Amino acid sequence: MQPRETMRGLPRPLQPLLTWVTGVPLAGSEMRVKWRPTLALIAGVIQTGAGVAVGAWALTLPWYVLVPLLLLSWPVTAGGMRRLDVVVVHQTLHRMFTASTRGNRIVSEITSTLLWRPPYDENRKEHLTHHAFPCSLKDGDTLYLRSTGARPGMTRKEFRGYLLRAVFSPKHYWSFFSSRVRGNFLSARPVYRAAMAYGLLAATVAFLAVTGWWLEWLLLWFVPVTFFFQIQTLLYTLSEHRWWLFDNAERLTKAQRDQLTFGRFCGEPVPDTAGSGKGVVGRATAWTGWWLRMALLYAPYRMCILVGDTVQHDLHHVRPKCDWANSSWVRNEDLADGNAGRYFEAWGGLLAHVYVGNSVRDWDAVPSAPLTPTQAG
Repeated sequence: MQPRETMRGLPRPLQPLLTWVTGVPLAGSEMRVKWRPTLALIAGVIQTGAGVAVGAWALTLPWYVLVPLLLLSWPVTAGGMRRLDVVVVHQTLHRMFTASTRGNRIVSEITSTLLWRPPYDENRKEHLTHHAFPCSLKDGDTLYLRSTGARPGMTRKEFRGYLLRAVFSPKHYWSFFSSRVRGNFLSARPVYRAAMAYGLLAATVAFLAVTGWWLEWLLLWFVPVTFFFQIQTLLYTLSEHRWWLFDNAERLTKAQRDQLTFGRFCGEPVPDTAGSGKGVVGRATAWTGWWLRMALLYAPYRMCILVGDTVQHDLHHVRPKCDWANSSWVRNEDLADGNAGRYFEAWGGLLAHVYVGNSVRDWDAVPSAPLTPTQAG
């Protein structure tokens, strides 16, 4: 049974939370809140603001409370920024955030200026190339991962070593950060986009000069928008595709292109304690461990790295013009409509997904099971 379906017997009030954490609604369940693009934008702003607020509060507390709260606030803040980038800006590049071309450009330019991300035209050109030649040597994301030392066929031990080196590599950090500086201040096009970047810089410096909040800005904004944003981007990108599946070939069949992406679903089946012979303590231990993993492993992954609709990234490549804000239900509908052959999935957490994405030995995605009309309601 699919891991999400094993959770069907859990209390109904918990099901929306489980749908968010796993990225998969129960088959046949009804959507309680229809998401719209604006809600995705608001969610990103709220999460970013909440992370900054927690960090600001931490600065008023003793150091032994300040340090853990800052360490908590940084990835949350960066996760909100990532939501604005990889969900909101991403959909503007497909002209799927607003109904007008100009509206998509405006939302993208404002958001990317605030986050020091590439201007709209450059970003859109590179992203459409990614869709035209996914995982090839024309794909900027492929070249980015190759520059960090990623390669196929590593053992888990070898990959974990690579991951540690990449995450803490000054070279990786500086290369990423300097490209953002160049894109915003040295080669930004058109002229209005450069003016926006320099205007934001001038306003920031003026504000900090007046308030004296240099340290606060450094800790609450600069650190998450640089180090944590970039590290979380690396971890996300590593699992975004099965990068090395077809040796970075440019010309692929539709079936091959479908295999390059997979649903990155978070979680595991509920403990099977019925008839196991375990006593009360054994059953309680199994369930406690399961809930702790859902709360402390999978939920933070969803909040900070695998944000928004990125769980169903395979749906985005199969049907880029779909109702992306409600992609978990759209994907289920596609499975029920007989299109399961185009979808693959992997369950687990961050490590499971990056193992699959990088062809680590003995790790792979599996075909998604079709939903029968009964399951789909």
